[in-house]
Amino acid sequence: MSADLPSQNFRTLYERHFDMVYKVCFMYLKNKADTEDAVHTTFLKLLEAEKTFQSAEHEKAWLIRVSSNVCKNMINHWSRKPSLIEDGEKVPVCDYHDETLMAVCNLPDNLKTVIYLYYYEGYDSVQIGKMLHITSSAVRNRLKRAKSQLKGILTDKEGNK
Repeated sequence: MSADLPSQNFRTLYERHFDMVYKVCFMYLKNKADTEDAVHTTFLKLLEAEKTFQSAEHEKAWLIRVSSNVCKNMINHWSRKPSLIEDGEKVPVCDYHDETLMAVCNLPDNLKTVIYLYYYEGYDSVQIGKMLHITSSAVRNRLKRAKSQLKGILTDKEGNK
């Protein structure tokens, strides 16, 4: 019976945070298949680490950090491989249906991460700064730049409809 306890705790943690980890990974990878791989890798790392958390916020912050690192590693790995895409062949940028989230996906990594953590996960600039190892004023500057770029992207899309 005691062997079921860790698997039950993991299942609860997985169910509680799956959507959040999926969205973080999607912000980086922009497609469903790679996002699913990154999510599974993130939770596998959690299983392997046998981590105990001080609080629900610590748990969430750890998963955000690990999932973003997994995605960055995947992107770095791909950038070192020769491209298999023929010239002129189009690759889908984002296959998520929320127009605003699609616009966020197209922001540079440092901007989309702060936008996601601030608006989608509800962290404040101090908490985000601690997670990303930057100052809270740097977070606020990135939020300002990201909002400005998003406004341009979304305004342009509305004008082209």
